[in-house]
Amino acid sequence: MTRATPRTSRSANPSASRSSPMPPRPGAAARVPGRASTRRTGPRAGAATGVYADALAMPVQDRIAVIRQGLGAQGVSDMASALQLSVDRTIHILGFPKSTVLRKIKGADVLDSDQSERLFQLQRLIGMVQQMVQDYGDPQGFDAGQWLGQWLEQANPALGGEKPAAYLDTASGVALVESLLHRMISGAYA
Repeated sequence: MTRATPRTSRSANPSASRSSPMPPRPGAAARVPGRASTRRTGPRAGAATGVYADALAMPVQDRIAVIRQGLGAQGVSDMASALQLSVDRTIHILGFPKSTVLRKIKGADVLDSDQSERLFQLQRLIGMVQQMVQDYGDPQGFDAGQWLGQWLEQANPALGGEKPAAYLDTASGVALVESLLHRMISGAYA
């Protein structure tokens, strides 16, 4: 199955199809929220979502390396802030064991690769929403994290009335949620 990836910017390649993936900007260092090797664990609530857009644009091999290295557990708290959800709700949405993750956050530890991948996928969803708004809407004053947090918590007819948040604990579920977001842009039932 081929999934469309939004372009990283309007001027990157005007002749490219919207469904073809764009390479990262030359010379641009990818920043990843929660990456263990950096101090930065993601934007705080209300902050710009550029870091999440960088997670979206990151080449697959780089994503794999980041996930294998592990994201800092503090990234879960940062994600909760970005989505404007509680840490407990964010942990539940991601399907993490609550006591383990809270201990890792307190100890400034690194998440295991499975947990890092689920957190990274959610970071990419925020980046995807931000990119879609930049490509097709008015990004002025738009908070992609807040919007995604609200959308994830609303029953969705395309999911038989279930909330998209119920699907974020598996890679297949994240792909389904990503597909719904893409269908919203095309005007299809979502």
